[in-house]
Amino acid sequence: MRAYKPHIWTDQYQPSAMFGSVLALSGIEGVELAYHGPAGCYTIATHIRTDQAPMGTYSAMRPSGITEDNLVMGTSMDKLRQLLKFIRMESELTKRKPTLLAIVNTDSTAITGDDMVGAAKLFEKETGVPSISVDAPGFKGWDIAGYDLTYRALLTKFAKPDVSKKPDSINIIGPYLLASQNWLFDFEGIKDLLTKLGISINCVLTRNTKIEDIENFGAAQLNLMLTNEDLPLFAKEAEKLGVPNFGADLPLPYGLRNTEEWYYAIADKFGKLDKAKEVLQEASKKVRDVLRFNYSYTWQSNLMLQKRAALIGRSQFIASMARSLYYDMAMYPEVIALQAATKESIDGAEKLLESMGKDGFSPKILINPPYVEFARAVKEAEVDFVLGSRIEKTLIEGMGMAHHAIGSSYYFNTFRYLPMPYVGYEGILYLLQE
Repeated sequence: MRAYKPHIWTDQYQPSAMFGSVLALSGIEGVELAYHGPAGCYTIATHIRTDQAPMGTYSAMRPSGITEDNLVMGTSMDKLRQLLKFIRMESELTKRKPTLLAIVNTDSTAITGDDMVGAAKLFEKETGVPSISVDAPGFKGWDIAGYDLTYRALLTKFAKPDVSKKPDSINIIGPYLLASQNWLFDFEGIKDLLTKLGISINCVLTRNTKIEDIENFGAAQLNLMLTNEDLPLFAKEAEKLGVPNFGADLPLPYGLRNTEEWYYAIADKFGKLDKAKEVLQEASKKVRDVLRFNYSYTWQSNLMLQKRAALIGRSQFIASMARSLYYDMAMYPEVIALQAATKESIDGAEKLLESMGKDGFSPKILINPPYVEFARAVKEAEVDFVLGSRIEKTLIEGMGMAHHAIGSSYYFNTFRYLPMPYVGYEGILYLLQE
């Protein structure tokens, strides 16, 4: 993993490694999270943890509640022991046994060097509950570092070697790394597209994931990557288990052209190209039936024609959305700001955007820009609107420009309630409505 740091300073929002570890672990059914850190960090973690709850897993998480005194006097480890004792006693009292105990930490407890590994081993010895620790404090990097460390911990703990392969099966990696504000429902749309191909989902890292799923991780034919960020620790474990990674170089299935490229590549890998064409032909008919003779759409499409846009967000998602604007809606994504934790992700996104250059359009591409730099580029380009996230929304609207949030680092700042995906042919209808 190569950190991508093109600026000495930045005001860019960067979800931390702790963020990634908490969100990933919260997708395990029956997990109990022991959060070793102060109250402020815990408040953020509880918000992140509930991202997995709608239509999914509501995980228990409890804090050690350390204070400045504990850190200064060297008693923070005592607080962790007290927390684990409480979790053990409550489990015995309620007869509710976790499927997994996961200890996560923050910057302060990482600096003091508290022995989380030893605490996890002791808890497992005393209770019989499988236990792990994930050392992913915020200073280790972006959220991708936390995901990577968590995936490695889960696979080394549970994944069985030499399991029998299941035909036409895949593992899905990083559904939240789609980086769409609608990721919960987009993921459901992706599962539906795969099911229609006759491809079964063996394991998801992580979303409504059972421990048995992780144990049988090696049974899949391949890992379908929903991110192009570099995950070196995960990749090493996946290689040991004999499951190759696939799809990081593809656009995400937002819009018509991206969906075709993504879907056909997966189908071809499994020898199901004819079936994929059949599925998309049927979906195309549904879209056509909605829009044909729809005069509201006729007016809207003419209003959108050749509009100038700026986009900002996680690199693979925002590159895919830019392609959709250009190829599906005949709009010009004049400014594209790519945000990513690793150079691999930036390189992959830039490659996705090369096709527009070959077709005669060259957008201005910014890499991990400070928001003020993005705002300047938006103003200079005289765009009609901006697509991004709620983070920079007030800045752009304060400049007198239209802004619509489509991307997010997590679900619970987006107010999404309709279970409609953006992905696939039919998802273009929801994007148009947005």
